[in-house]
Amino acid sequence: MAAKLEKAIVLTGRIIQQAQGVHKGNHSIPSRPVSLFDTGARPIRKGKASKPTEFGRKVLLQETEERIITGYEVYEGNPSDESLLSGALDRHKEIFGRAPRDIATDRGFGSTDNERLLQEAGVKRISLPRKGKLSAQRRAYQRQPWFKRLQRWRAGSEATIGLLKRKYGLRRSLFKGTEGTQAWVGSGVMAYNLKRLAMIG
Repeated sequence: MAAKLEKAIVLTGRIIQQAQGVHKGNHSIPSRPVSLFDTGARPIRKGKASKPTEFGRKVLLQETEERIITGYEVYEGNPSDESLLSGALDRHKEIFGRAPRDIATDRGFGSTDNERLLQEAGVKRISLPRKGKLSAQRRAYQRQPWFKRLQRWRAGSEATIGLLKRKYGLRRSLFKGTEGTQAWVGSGVMAYNLKRLAMIG
């Protein structure tokens, strides 16, 4: 209990100093704590009008066509989506022994380097929409029926995420720290997969 109290006192001191710095106009504070409950939580820009910034941990999910979650990862800090694709591809190959035939992501993963990575891995259809203004050639590429079909499938992943948050506890971890959050997310994913398997079985 004494150790926990000491940790809380130190963290509270950091938050007070942080608040004083912001009051003086310093709005750039690296690795600033945003939660007494989970010191690893980070501010994450979502780009939504109602919630431009949320606080927590970034979680990556990988799904099959049948909406079975085959991989998940809870990250430290707030890495860019673009940097996460390589690890996700490695996890898929470790489980299935090969790269996926098709892949679809949101535009946060879209980059020339990521497309090259997937092509070299043997992925046949790569649906990674690009950010920013598109060239005529790129627009034509992204208007292909197969590309749009994969993006419609990817949009269904948002429903999976919403379901995990509403019914499987992923809106808020009740376990502390990185390992606790990983265990909490893993339990929710397992429960979701078991129900999904029962439904499609």
